[in-house]
Amino acid sequence: AASLLQSAAMSKDAFPLLKNAEVLQCLNELGIQSTDDDLTNPTAVKVQHIYASFNELLLHRKREDMAQPDFEGLQQLEFPELHEQSVPMIGYITACQKLMLTAGVKDFTLHDLVKPDARRLRRNISAVINLAKYHEDKLPEYMQYSQETDAMMSDKAALEEENERLLLARREAERKRAEEEPALHALEAENEQRQVTVRELFNSHTAILNESHQLKAKVQETRDATREISFQLLNAKEECDGLRKQIVPDPRKLKAELQALHDAVSLEKSSIKSLEAKCSHSSKEAAAIETAEGQLNELLKVQADVESEAGRLKEAQRKINEASEARSTHDTEQSELAHQVRAVTQRMTHTRERMERQKEQHAAKDEDARAALSLAERQWGELSEERERHAKKQDDSEMALRELRDRHLYARMEHEAVAARLQQLQQQLALQVRAYHQTLLGAMSAATDSTRALVAPV
Repeated sequence: AASLLQSAAMSKDAFPLLKNAEVLQCLNELGIQSTDDDLTNPTAVKVQHIYASFNELLLHRKREDMAQPDFEGLQQLEFPELHEQSVPMIGYITACQKLMLTAGVKDFTLHDLVKPDARRLRRNISAVINLAKYHEDKLPEYMQYSQETDAMMSDKAALEEENERLLLARREAERKRAEEEPALHALEAENEQRQVTVRELFNSHTAILNESHQLKAKVQETRDATREISFQLLNAKEECDGLRKQIVPDPRKLKAELQALHDAVSLEKSSIKSLEAKCSHSSKEAAAIETAEGQLNELLKVQADVESEAGRLKEAQRKINEASEARSTHDTEQSELAHQVRAVTQRMTHTRERMERQKEQHAAKDEDARAALSLAERQWGELSEERERHAKKQDDSEMALRELRDRHLYARMEHEAVAARLQQLQQQLALQVRAYHQTLLGAMSAATDSTRALVAPV
């Protein structure tokens, strides 16, 4: 019946209840040396060693670390020397309770450490072994997720630094853009004015070029007319020479011919004068055309200068933009380098401070550890002696307990026998009292009847 009740109670747990052989095998695989006697007849020292090994394996908390009290917290107490032993013990018990609660055991108490029970010990160890198997199965996934989390955190930190750098660069670019915006507006206005000037010069150049072509055509026509008149003069001279050879020496006829020739010469002179006037006019026009061509060439040179100036302006504007971009890039790199220098300086400062604090803490902990070690060695010797005394006392107590149990059983048997005898006597006494009451009632009723008979009249 007890085994059925135990199996029914264990079936409510969320982990399988292992046998002693399975428990010992698992403990040996975990590096915890135990025997079957440690499970069937557990002692407080062995059980505490097993739980401490479990804490070190699963919670990564060594017994020495838990035995080291927090000296800063102890200084806040009124009498810290009274808590140098209790505080580590509380930390050890808290770690055991956390481990057992994680394993699924909710009723773990101090009694399981001080006065362990074999059945509860087997159940608790089964729960921890089940947790260890689960931990071993899930450890690769946990390591993978931890590495992925660390990588994500590093990527997040890098992205945050990149975001901060880009924000600084954006603010710097916006500031430079705001500073260069008036100059940009001025350059755009100047560029528009120069475009208008170039357009006007181009229009005037086109008009002057058309006028030059017209003047050149007129000069060519005048030259053609001059050549034709020169040819006519030559022909007239040849004709005049031919006519002179054919003249008959007649004075009147000669006079008339001379007069006609004189008139023809006058006419030719007048025509020549008119042609000379036209030639002078044409030469003036040619000079004007040459002047216009010179002005046109000057305008073309001015236009070329304007175009080259516009090209230089564009080149200067491009160089200004490149210089602005290079300056913004340089400023961004400089700000980034400054930020990195500040970050590295802060990290170095924090690292130095942390190293100094760790050195101080390490020195203090070293001194405290040495003192605690010497104290622990003394206490270990005292505890060993006390353990021997307690073992001897425990043996004596067990013998006395067995004697007390025997005495208690004997006294209980005597008590039950005395109780049975008292119950029998009580029953006899009750029967006697009941008979006495009946006799007394009979006597009282007889006395009443006799009293009534005496009192009644004759």
